Amino acid sequence: MSSIAISLLLASISLAAPLQGPSTASPNLKTGLYNIARRGIKASPVANEDPIFDPTYAQAEIQRVLSKYKQAAHLIHNVHLPPHLKDLLHNPHYLITDDVSPELDAAYRGEAIEDVGGSRQALMPLMDYISGNLDILYYGPINMGSQKQRMTFDVDTGSADLWVPVDCPDCPHPGYAAERSSTYRETSQEFSVQYGTGEVSGVLAQDRVAVGSLVVDDQYFGAVNQESDDFEDSPNDGLIGMAFSTIATSGQPTFFENLLNSNKLAAPIFSIYLTRHRSSGSSLCLGCYDSSKAVGPVTWVPVTSMTYWAVSMPSALVNGRAVDMSTSVTAAIDSGTTLIYVPKAVASAIYRQIPGARQADAQYGEGFWTYPCSSNLNIQLGFGDDYFALNPADFNLGRTEYGSTTCVGGILGMGADFPSDLAIIGDEFLKSWYSVFDYSHGARVGFAPSINNH
Repeated sequence: MSSIAISLLLASISLAAPLQGPSTASPNLKTGLYNIARRGIKASPVANEDPIFDPTYAQAEIQRVLSKYKQAAHLIHNVHLPPHLKDLLHNPHYLITDDVSPELDAAYRGEAIEDVGGSRQALMPLMDYISGNLDILYYGPINMGSQKQRMTFDVDTGSADLWVPVDCPDCPHPGYAAERSSTYRETSQEFSVQYGTGEVSGVLAQDRVAVGSLVVDDQYFGAVNQESDDFEDSPNDGLIGMAFSTIATSGQPTFFENLLNSNKLAAPIFSIYLTRHRSSGSSLCLGCYDSSKAVGPVTWVPVTSMTYWAVSMPSALVNGRAVDMSTSVTAAIDSGTTLIYVPKAVASAIYRQIPGARQADAQYGEGFWTYPCSSNLNIQLGFGDDYFALNPADFNLGRTEYGSTTCVGGILGMGADFPSDLAIIGDEFLKSWYSVFDYSHGARVGFAPSINNH
């Protein structure tokens, strides 16, 4: 989870449309590239238009990623589906085929988004928390309790717990006033989540949780009564985990899974649109797909482990040349992480394809690389059988210093404390792709080129 406000600068983006079917060839990016001006800054690799890189935030996020995915290797390879997930996979209401009902078909194709206030779908508007020119995290409103108290939550597809401060005078935010809700109940189970150097802790509780007209009456969540100082500058009250409950600290179904299990959704999907350096306009669509946020078709990638939204990442391309990856990597699609993290060997293989790229451990710490700012880059990440472009302006984290012709790359290499076959794909990538998370078809993730491409 991203929680500390530190200045970095990421430029706005351009990218290519996805391949529309399995392919091993590099997609043609020329027709999908756009230059976008933002506050007078043009998406360009020219050195004098790049920001200056401040490593503070990235260095802190490395520690959070290490902690967040500390158990990932075990969880991914030893997943045990709880009964409610097994039931969900066999729920006839969500056994989607090519011959779907008009209602579900409309939800999949986005037509039902016009009536998003209906009882079987909801649109959560998200705010983009910006520090300097870096999009730190995306958070939105949820109503809690019998009095419908409005709280704000970081939307995180890389975790599966819901938590919020409850009557916590020492927390950065006042939090949820549990005494005002007649439906609030605490359990005797302790709750805690570690985020790198930060931690939240409290007890497990239950209460009414609602997004729009979608309601879960007895949703389990962490009633946090202690937060570390790491969360002091965060604008959101709490966090909502959107990964599979197999990794939930609470051991309980997620909010989205409870909606599914009670047949409250038009379709077993949620979709995420992330803006780029705009405080408003992002959204989480529950039970729906908003075609107005995409400029091309959805390309589906199967989920390989119902833990994180984990997909296979067997390859990558740099300027059309295949990256020599020694092993197939599992990639976790994580809206709660800002940058992109890969095993050290994979990072080395990627940067070896960029002339002039060098490790920058001495300057910024382990995992960082620099490269010539003038590089004309076309980096594509391979998920399943398809490739998806990473825009050069998103990849460019900024110049090393004023007047420098050397920039810092946005793919960071993780060392010995990180699984050698795991990658974390954060908002740096997701801002370019309207992303659909689907519990049907054995679970899959879909990517459509975002309207940000324009």
